[in-house]
Amino acid sequence: MTSDDQVFAPPAQSRTLPVSDGSRVRWTAVIVGLVLLVGLGLLGYTWYSSSHKDTVEASTPTNPGPVVMTKDQLTATVAASGHSLYWAGPQGLQSWEITIANRDVYVRYLPVGVAAGSTTPFLTVGTYEKADAYTGLVQAAAVAGAKSQKLAGGSLVVQPAGKDTSAYFAFSGKDLLMEVYDPIPGRAMQLVTSGVVQPIQ
Repeated sequence: MTSDDQVFAPPAQSRTLPVSDGSRVRWTAVIVGLVLLVGLGLLGYTWYSSSHKDTVEASTPTNPGPVVMTKDQLTATVAASGHSLYWAGPQGLQSWEITIANRDVYVRYLPVGVAAGSTTPFLTVGTYEKADAYTGLVQAAAVAGAKSQKLAGGSLVVQPAGKDTSAYFAFSGKDLLMEVYDPIPGRAMQLVTSGVVQPIQ
């Protein structure tokens, strides 16, 4: 016998022993019982999964959008977000297109008759979760060609150099960055500095 045979030889007590007929019957009964239990468990799991499928799918978070919402639905979206969401007021509309991408929320102003998801650019207000957004805007304001203004309430608004269709603003100490986009050059900046853009109430 080699040294390897000595290492891997099974201990004496684990070797096969004779089994009586009575023992065989008892073990057969035990095995059959286990098989039945496993089968019942699988059937129960299958029933539970199918009967609760709709509930599980309904509770799975999704990124809705673009969808059209009423004012009440906008207010509910604010509550669900856990922080302020901004818009440019009603603008004569009764509903607005909302897109949620991860934690970014966009409110877009579609003219009556335009379907959600239209690729035509329209006035849009975005609210983004961004750490130390104010410091980032201070740096953007220092770039040559950028326009900036401090507003009442402590916010800073910046129209980046070479991007006159967007204006960004943020408040010191808050991790939110807001963007206003309008296809008409300069209008986004005007909407922010005039105080039209406010939190949805």
